Amino acid sequence: MAFIKTSDSILIKATLTEKGKKLLARGRFKIAKFALGDDEIDYRLYNAEFADDEGYIPALKNTKMLEAFKDKNQNIKFGLQSYDAGILYLTDEELAILDGREMHAFVEYLPVLVKNTKTTYAPTIRNDKYYLSVNNETTELLSKNISNFNFLESNELDKIKIVVESGISNSSLEAMPTKENRERLILEKFLLDEDFLVQADNRLITNTVGIQQNSRFENFASGENIINFSTEVIDSPAISLESGFDYFATFLVKGIPSLMFDYLITTPDTISTNYSNLAGTRGSVVAFNIKTDQQLQVNSTGVRDSRFVEFGTLNNTLFSEMPTRKFDYIDTTIYIVGATTNSSLQIPIRIVRYAGL
Repeated sequence: MAFIKTSDSILIKATLTEKGKKLLARGRFKIAKFALGDDEIDYRLYNAEFADDEGYIPALKNTKMLEAFKDKNQNIKFGLQSYDAGILYLTDEELAILDGREMHAFVEYLPVLVKNTKTTYAPTIRNDKYYLSVNNETTELLSKNISNFNFLESNELDKIKIVVESGISNSSLEAMPTKENRERLILEKFLLDEDFLVQADNRLITNTVGIQQNSRFENFASGENIINFSTEVIDSPAISLESGFDYFATFLVKGIPSLMFDYLITTPDTISTNYSNLAGTRGSVVAFNIKTDQQLQVNSTGVRDSRFVEFGTLNNTLFSEMPTRKFDYIDTTIYIVGATTNSSLQIPIRIVRYAGL
């Protein structure tokens, strides 16, 4: 739906879904709320370097508006967010700048999500993907024949996990990873992602398993650190919140505070980027595992599941370390969204099953 505001009226141009058409036919169609998005805008077409030049017209101003889609999963993938709760903590300097104008929060940096590759829990990125072994037979082969290869395992959930951090990627002095900046730039701006939405293809993945809330991701000025992502015993089944993709379910996993800071005394042991992939202030971190459908876990002596045929590749010599061993695999993507910031991250996953010689 789009609306055009003229001098004295608002024209609504709507493309209705099938449900909307039925409500309109019954005389019960009513617009109760709306959301805004900028899916069609490519911000790379704006060059801040020339912003003050006379006559500079950013190319993005010529962007054409997209027509509305009937498929609700295709609309507003990049919704506009409001973070004005942060006005509660406006400083005197910020209030002086506003000088009686409409009050909005000063959001200097918006947190992003990044994969953590520096803890012992993190899986190895190989061919730009994380690998997931579906059964013990596959796990034993990979462990025995490929060195320094950490991969996800369907039957071992407490070992290797997908680890994602939420925080500020900017490495400027104003956003250094300190306790004070975490309070000022994240907590007081209400930008802490405490919950994370994991969206995965439910034809392949049935559950997620998060971590206990007493897990810790913390370092100290002494050079010591505590990195402990203890697996939650209870599975996290899919919730009713819809994802933006067909056949994808949404799972809710809870994060913990990220207390990886830089201290005044800087020695090799106290550098926080030894453990964190964020250059700036950290907010939270989440670690979780995924469970594949049991029928995908059949070993090489059993009958492979038809989904390997329908969605995957069969009998492939996947690893150079094992040139005579053949594997079936399915490539899929997991999407992770910070429930507060709406920042998102894609995690490519390769589901692997040993198929035989």
